[in-house]
Amino acid sequence: MNKKRPKIGVALGSGGARGLAHIGILKILQENKVPIDYMVGVSIGAIVGAYYALNLEIKTLEEKALQLTKKDLLKLVDLTSPKRALIAGNKIKNFINKLIENKSFSDTKIPLKIIAADLCSGKEIIITKGKLADAIMASISIPGIFPPIEMNDKLLVDDGVVNPTPLDVVKKMGADVIIGVDLTMKHPIKLKNPSIVETLIQSFEIIRTQAAKFNVNKVQKAVVISPNFSGKLDSYRFYETQRFIEEGERVARESLPKIKTLIDK
Repeated sequence: MNKKRPKIGVALGSGGARGLAHIGILKILQENKVPIDYMVGVSIGAIVGAYYALNLEIKTLEEKALQLTKKDLLKLVDLTSPKRALIAGNKIKNFINKLIENKSFSDTKIPLKIIAADLCSGKEIIITKGKLADAIMASISIPGIFPPIEMNDKLLVDDGVVNPTPLDVVKKMGADVIIGVDLTMKHPIKLKNPSIVETLIQSFEIIRTQAAKFNVNKVQKAVVISPNFSGKLDSYRFYETQRFIEEGERVARESLPKIKTLIDK
C-alpha cells in the first residue's frame, strides 16, 4: 500500500520589501517538487501567497517583480492627509488588482487565507471570502503608513502587529507539515537622523519581531525559513528585487533537507 502524502501548508510572513524573498523561496520549493496544499499570507506574504494560490506558479511573478524600477514604484505613492496616514493606497490597490486580475478567493486553486488585525480589539482577523485585493489591502496596511481598511464593521491593519508569521493558522487549515517564512529583524538596524517614515517603519519592525518570537515556536512539525538581511532598514526597498529573491533562494535551499525529512516521515 502506498503511503499517504502529508498535507503541506505554507505561511508567508509580513516584512515589506523583504517579502520579495517569498518569491525565491516558492521558486525553490516548486523546482524541487515540494507540493503546497494550503497557503496563508500576511502583508507582502498576502500578495505573493494570493498570486501563487491563483496560478500555482511563481516564475511569472518573479519576472514582473524584476521589471519594476524605482521610478515605477514611486508612481504608486499617492500621498494623503497626514490626519489618517501618509499614503492613501489607491494606486497600490489598482496595481494589486491588475496583478491578480481582479480575482476573488473563490478563484484560487488551493485554499488561501489572508490575515489582518482588528485595530480596535487587537484580534487577528482571518479573511477567506470576497475580492482578493480588498483582503490584501487590509493585510498590508501598516499603521501610520496606510489608513486602516474598513471591512465588515471592523478597521483592519497589517497583522504584523499580532502574528507576523502565522504558522498556527495554516496548521488549523489541516497542514501536517508547515513551512513558515519569518522576515523579522535578525540584527540591530543602523539609523541616523531617521525620517518620520523610517521611524514608523522601524517601530513596526520591532513590534513584528517581538510578536514573531512569541508565536513561531508554538507549532510542531514546522520548518521556519529565516532570510538573513543586512543591518539596514530595507523593508521599503522594493527596487532591490534581485537581492531579496536571491536570499530567499539561498535559505530555501538550506531548508530543503529538513523539509523533505518531515515530508517523508
